Amino acid sequence: MEELLQTLIIAVIAGSFYSLIALGMVLVYRTTGVLNVAHGGIGVLCGFVAWDLITLRHVPYYLGVLTGIVVAVLIGLGFERIVIRRLAGRPDLQTISTLALFILAEGFVFIVPWWGNTWGQLFPSPLLDRTVRIPLANYSVTYDQIVLLVATAAVFGGLAYLLRRTRLGMAMRAISDDGTAARLMGVRSRLISPVVWGLAFGLSGLTTMLLAPILFLDNQSLTGLTLKALTVTFIGGLVSLPLTVAGAMGLALLEAISQVYFPGAKGLADAWPFILLVLVLAARFARQHGSLDDQAVVRA
Repeated sequence: MEELLQTLIIAVIAGSFYSLIALGMVLVYRTTGVLNVAHGGIGVLCGFVAWDLITLRHVPYYLGVLTGIVVAVLIGLGFERIVIRRLAGRPDLQTISTLALFILAEGFVFIVPWWGNTWGQLFPSPLLDRTVRIPLANYSVTYDQIVLLVATAAVFGGLAYLLRRTRLGMAMRAISDDGTAARLMGVRSRLISPVVWGLAFGLSGLTTMLLAPILFLDNQSLTGLTLKALTVTFIGGLVSLPLTVAGAMGLALLEAISQVYFPGAKGLADAWPFILLVLVLAARFARQHGSLDDQAVVRA
């Protein structure tokens, strides 16, 4: 019983990692049709900005974290103004441009001399080493992990409310669904687009600030999490927030079960993202193919 509870706790925490990253990517795709590959890279860059300020410049912790998130928002606004706006109507080129931004962000982290040799650094959270013991599971979770769980739920609820209950969210969805009709209804995409990109990149920075105290500030591990998060965005069809979170929890549960109950199956836990991605793509292809067949029968 204890082992099962421990497995579930591990899965929920890891699922929160994937959910938080994936929700930011879904926000951009749902409202712009662009797959934001730069999400993880910007988060890592701004994480190092905050780490630099807090650890090397001795800036107060929360001020350093806030500065890192503000830098992420400013990068989002600048990227939208300089690149995205110039490629309006070309989501394919916009997606490629986010890949270029990801490479640029990763490269910038490498070229700063006092960052390039500091992989796996401790992010000095004031909640570090403070834990809560869960009696039935005989397992302890850290305060930082609890903050992560609360933040994931808050981001999920906040984005769902934003997109479904606010005029801003409805304007975002209208532009995504039919840009021409949205303009005829008076929705100004030039005002909405910066909000989307600033919010998405700010969320990327926030995600890194929450993950770094738990996993250390490490470029490779955070990039690896982004790749897994990309898988769960496909489970949610790149648009569904609930399915994305469900996919993240499902992936994390499969990984945890593989690690705890099948330790001899080397590599199985790491293979689950790719297995799920293939299954999801195959299912969507079969569904689309079946729908086309039905249409052909109706026409006949």
